[in-house]
Amino acid sequence: MRNGPVRLTRNLQGIGMSNQICINNVSGNYKFHYLAVFTMLLFACHPVSSTPIDSVKADMQFNEAELLDAPANAGWSKKANIVMGAAARGDATPSWWVPRNSEYKSQSAWEAIVPWFHIYPGTAHAAKNVRVKISGLKLYILKKSNNQWHRVGGDNLPVWAFHTSHISPSTASQEVDMRTEPGGAPSYKFNSGLNPIHGGANIYVINGYDVKAVFAQVTTQLILNDPAGPDDRAGAQILVSVGADYYPTAAHSVADFTPMTHLPAVGASRYGLVRNTHRTHYFATIDPPGPANTQSEHQYRPHFVIPIAEFESNPPPVLTNQHSGACN
Repeated sequence: MRNGPVRLTRNLQGIGMSNQICINNVSGNYKFHYLAVFTMLLFACHPVSSTPIDSVKADMQFNEAELLDAPANAGWSKKANIVMGAAARGDATPSWWVPRNSEYKSQSAWEAIVPWFHIYPGTAHAAKNVRVKISGLKLYILKKSNNQWHRVGGDNLPVWAFHTSHISPSTASQEVDMRTEPGGAPSYKFNSGLNPIHGGANIYVINGYDVKAVFAQVTTQLILNDPAGPDDRAGAQILVSVGADYYPTAAHSVADFTPMTHLPAVGASRYGLVRNTHRTHYFATIDPPGPANTQSEHQYRPHFVIPIAEFESNPPPVLTNQHSGACN
């Protein structure tokens, strides 16, 4: 670790001439009704609805709330970021990352990856009786060799977690308060110092030369620490970011990169608010959505990201499955 939605428009000219004639021969009310029904069918039959794709776009933009005492000079404190992107190799690491062994800065491919999440309090966080439940940590890689998405790992249940030193360095070494909820998902509670919680899954072997894009997601829910205690979730402001890290091999650990104390990320989503209901957070190595501009990642680093249009036309299967229907 380093650390709304876009409106979907449709071209209604594709209705066809015969349909245009029928519409012109009926009253205005019937015209409206016809178009409304057609639009609903059009969205229902589309393999990926606007909701998951737009959520991915939104999660690669600005944080939903201000993070408590986050370092102002860190890009992740304000928005989503792409660091190494789809370039799983040492020379794609940022200039500030200088391990003693220069081989880690070479063109050699990195052959392992870890999906992770980061739980962080917002400046308005005041709740005491709350926990964040984490589930559905999924990781996909789009391969260059076949242009298909491949899932990395299985259920990817979190197997590690620690406090980061932000906010309260003196309490960062405390053990993370984790418990297993009914159904097997873990939940996490802030300590007295409100240290953010960084957790993730196992490390997985990949072919670093065959990475075209990376996609990750995690589902969160705000629950009560003590169900018999006061429900103060309305006073909670907790945010979560999801991302991933490359490693040179699955046998490496952070200790191998001295004097560096962490790895640069593949990238990370924005920090999105955790809600009382389930919410999925997304990360993707995509060209930031919006009009073309001189800040386009794809314009200057085509091997780091893929254009958003390509992602929309070939999304990870998990997005398709979330909103598949009878028309597929």
